[in-house]
Amino acid sequence: MSKYLIGIYLALVLSILVIIQIGIRQKSGPPSLDIQSEGKGYTPLAKKLEKVAEASQKAEMEVKQTQVDDEFDSMLLIPAGEFFMGSDEGSNDARPVRKIYLDGFYIDKYEVTFAQFYTFIGFTGHRKPRLAGYLSSSVTEDLPLFLKPLNPVVGVSWYDAVDYCQWKGKRLPTEAEWEKAAEGTDQRKWPWGNEERSEYANLLGDDGALYTAPVNHFTRDVSPYGVYDLAGNVMEWVADWYDQDSYRMLPVSNPVGVLYGEHRIIRGASWNDSIKRAQTSIRFKMYPEYRDVTIGFRCAKSG
Repeated sequence: MSKYLIGIYLALVLSILVIIQIGIRQKSGPPSLDIQSEGKGYTPLAKKLEKVAEASQKAEMEVKQTQVDDEFDSMLLIPAGEFFMGSDEGSNDARPVRKIYLDGFYIDKYEVTFAQFYTFIGFTGHRKPRLAGYLSSSVTEDLPLFLKPLNPVVGVSWYDAVDYCQWKGKRLPTEAEWEKAAEGTDQRKWPWGNEERSEYANLLGDDGALYTAPVNHFTRDVSPYGVYDLAGNVMEWVADWYDQDSYRMLPVSNPVGVLYGEHRIIRGASWNDSIKRAQTSIRFKMYPEYRDVTIGFRCAKSG
């Protein structure tokens, strides 16, 4: 074969390789940014975020304009006396069961609402809650649904909760106070008793609430003392530092937990938790600066 024909042959092969490579790149390269190519139902991310921001601003305005009835500020007396703290059926950090004495104290009947927290913001200039979706894109788009006047405030840190309670002349409940308010003196597994009924509280399952619900909505998630939502709706910050072995060291009278730690304690379950996690003895830990759409709080006051 002449050099001339060899050159033509090599050029032809090279051309074919180039065409193949271009085809591969077109098939595996980044998707087109042309909106038309995505179909009629496609909405750009920027447009979705713009709609979320607009809906959030509208919801926030409604919250700011809502005057909360005095009922939502009411507190209930938890009388002085003994109760059994912990559970031998639960995790190791809730053992052993201890008989604990508490002085009488008051605790909020309801979880603190968005309307109440925004009143606090209006008077003090405190920072706003940080709402952030973490479960899926649908939750992110639905964040304005959390921002309802009578729904529990979420997206607040332990420090935010402390600041609010102090502004109200109150404090966060201790872990022991929270548990007694939830279970009474007869070691109830859930505030309503020992029957496993996920529909009684705002939890995962068929309870009619997709996310949070008004704090007076679930009338069967009520403790022996009349305190609402200690099983579901949102998890709640309490005063104590977390320690896995603290139940072995608790004083038998008015315990306040360990003196320092890395995590604070949250009690109760949220709209995103199962009925098992809603038991009155279950303990959770979290960094105090953490803010999330599953965590809120209520306040307490010494008797």
